[in-house]
Amino acid sequence: MIIFVYALALSAPSALTATHQSDIACVATLATLAERQRLGTAPSDMPNVGQWGKRWAGIIGSRITEQSGQPRELVAVAMAEAAKAEFQRPSDPATIHKCAMQMSQELAIANISDQPLPKPVTSK
Repeated sequence: MIIFVYALALSAPSALTATHQSDIACVATLATLAERQRLGTAPSDMPNVGQWGKRWAGIIGSRITEQSGQPRELVAVAMAEAAKAEFQRPSDPATIHKCAMQMSQELAIANISDQPLPKPVTSK
């Protein structure tokens, strides 16, 4: 019985960390930019994030779900609510560029890890 209670305690979801919240805020910032770009209301000097933003949001969501134990649906709701709130605020170019840089770096790492391993060389 004690082992069961201990196992439940280890698997209980944890609160989102400051890093998780920062990641969600960046996803919201870039989702807002992508929507404004789609509507044609975004400043022209902003990076185009529509193509890769959705993939990156999935990577962030999976990481937060895995690290915190929170259900994927709850993380998705947190991202959606953050994006809704972000859309009401004026764009901050510095935050957009910081988040776009983070997205680019993390997507580059994901692209490298998605590459298949080279075929083994057979010796003669």
